Amino acid sequence: MDIDARTLRTFREVTLTGSFTQAARRLGYSQSSVTAQMRALERQVGEPVFERLPNGVRLTHTGTVLRDYARQILTLVGEMETALRRPAANPPRLTVGIVPALAYGQQLARVTHVGRRLLAGVQLALRIMGTAEVHDAFRAGTIDGALVLTVVDADDPADLLAEQQYTDRSDDLTEVRLQEVEFVPVTGVGRRPGGHGRQVVIADPDCPSQRWLPEFLRLRCDTPPEIHELGSMAGVRAATQSGLGCAMLPTALAADHEEAGGLRPLPGVPRMRWNASLILGRHDTRPAVDRQNLTETLRQATALGRAFHPAAVPVADALATDALGDDVLGGNALRSDALDPDPRIAS
Repeated sequence: MDIDARTLRTFREVTLTGSFTQAARRLGYSQSSVTAQMRALERQVGEPVFERLPNGVRLTHTGTVLRDYARQILTLVGEMETALRRPAANPPRLTVGIVPALAYGQQLARVTHVGRRLLAGVQLALRIMGTAEVHDAFRAGTIDGALVLTVVDADDPADLLAEQQYTDRSDDLTEVRLQEVEFVPVTGVGRRPGGHGRQVVIADPDCPSQRWLPEFLRLRCDTPPEIHELGSMAGVRAATQSGLGCAMLPTALAADHEEAGGLRPLPGVPRMRWNASLILGRHDTRPAVDRQNLTETLRQATALGRAFHPAAVPVADALATDALGDDVLGGNALRSDALDPDPRIAS
């Protein structure tokens, strides 16, 4: 299929106006030219992309699919044209995917702030994506790196993090561990005493920090908890504040009074730590200095996000002393044969 940019632009204009006549007028073409282009397009696609109506046209299912891809292609063509016309005005671009568990407001602001200083002359673009989407994004070439959560599995994690070693993974990617990030299990302050573990709110079902709490509660209850997937930490926080259930939040977010007031620790459930890690393509041709500066940017940003002030919100050290029992899990007795869930799940 060999569709040129001119035909895609004409197609886009027809989809916007719903009329061959209107599209021709806006593009400065004759109506017969637009009609001929669209007929040639349908021959290349192999089936109709428009349904002809008395007063215009509308997209078929195939046309809708083509429209979405045409939009992406024309956006890239536009960026290419701009870069070729004004190379000096277009700095190198670094696109970094960030998983939802690390993509709450203040954390994104920290990455941007540090990046302006350490990545001077580079345009840093952040994209929030689920953990399962990261590999597809690397394969498609739409990201240069990704900030994800990985498990803490070293005998002495502090030594490993201090060295910042790049480790080749089995999936043709390279990983460097940046900082440990602590997560705290919370529920709303207005939540009734029983039933805390019956509903869990998560942001990313493939992230180890989000899968751990449902697994923990499943092992300790007769039935698995009901899971609500909201896709963002802001949504998880708001739902938990409103009393929907419990959640695993980054400690810095749970301790931020302005953002996370109305939360309290979930009794009897421990805090957990995961590594914030930078993932890079193993065969990336980007200059080494860019990789090093990106690594340092994310390391500093995640380090700033570790600050915790217990007085700001009642997410305090009660976690260490609360007992797990009927009051916590809504009448479901603790199973004596339950084992701790593996913190490495979904890694």
